[in-house]
Amino acid sequence: MYSEILQGYRSLLHSPQWIILIAAAVMFYLKNVQEASLRKLVLGESENHPLVLTFYQVFYGLVGGFAISLLAGMFQIAFFTYLEVAIIFMLSIFSVTRFSGYVNVGFHALSVFLLMYLLQGRLISSHDLIQIFLFLGISMLVQGLIFLVSYEGGTLPVLFSRKEELRGGFRLEKSFMLPSVAAFVTAGGSILGSSLLFLPVLQFFSIKETVMTFGKKEGRFVLSALKILFGTMILLLSYLISFHMEWTYLLLALVPTLLYLEPLVFRYMEKRRAPKFVSSEEEITVLEVRENSGAYLAGLRSGDRIYQVDGKLNPTYKNLLAFMGTLSYERTISLEVRSADRVHKSIRFTILPGTSTGILVVPPSAEFFQMKKDGKL
Repeated sequence: MYSEILQGYRSLLHSPQWIILIAAAVMFYLKNVQEASLRKLVLGESENHPLVLTFYQVFYGLVGGFAISLLAGMFQIAFFTYLEVAIIFMLSIFSVTRFSGYVNVGFHALSVFLLMYLLQGRLISSHDLIQIFLFLGISMLVQGLIFLVSYEGGTLPVLFSRKEELRGGFRLEKSFMLPSVAAFVTAGGSILGSSLLFLPVLQFFSIKETVMTFGKKEGRFVLSALKILFGTMILLLSYLISFHMEWTYLLLALVPTLLYLEPLVFRYMEKRRAPKFVSSEEEITVLEVRENSGAYLAGLRSGDRIYQVDGKLNPTYKNLLAFMGTLSYERTISLEVRSADRVHKSIRFTILPGTSTGILVVPPSAEFFQMKKDGKL
């Protein structure tokens, strides 16, 4: 079976689907160019070249698609109709609702189901519907794992103002094209042996969330865990209903509902927690540190709180601005910081002429709005 899966996966490179893969790579590259430009604007420089980020996205997508193909083979997922199933997953590339691509898969299944009934007077088989959602559950498991390990790019620091309080956070946005293959039973013969064909199934999935109460790594871990959890629920639900075929069409309503609830659970968790990146008059919170900067190499991290600058306690945002700008002379900065785990650290680094610190902090709310009122920003 595994040799047939590998052969079917290789056929992706010799079929019209490779055009879609190239188009997806171009789309990823353009998005990464935009992200690199924004990070350069905010941090003075971008850590990764857009081509490098695009390579990782394509690489993780290919590896993830192959993993989905293997897991689908292990679970013996096989379809009796090709065109309808291919259309359902093919349409996941295009967003026809304001929800995620996962929810779109559920709506596509429902739309194709209704279209077949109206045009041909027959329905998609209960077997194929169950297989679609089994395949979707496996895809979500793999997607969660990919998002967990793909730490390159897809993160932008952001600032929010709510009720005269400045809060920092991160915009997490990652997209993947997952080219995989699934087994389709030919018209003649049984499900064994040469009667199985492994044909391409293209999926496009993305994660877009704003994180304010978690750090970058924590937020990525929680989002990945939720995706894996809901993928497991869909997988188990589809498997259990496979023993009661009369309940099959309930999946058309239950699965999109579960997928709609997935981001709501994360936002509920965010709502219940206190903001992580908020500064006070005594401490200034570090929101982001460029990974190739002197400050990062010296040990400064996102979430650290600066309480002393060059021996002066209770630093102001105005004083920090004098250091963080790009100046024409070399200067050395000494910081005393407290990490999120309340570990005190002494940070000392040198900024070369014509370069920036690569540090983005959250301004104290009172000082920031006063400076804005006085026209100093």
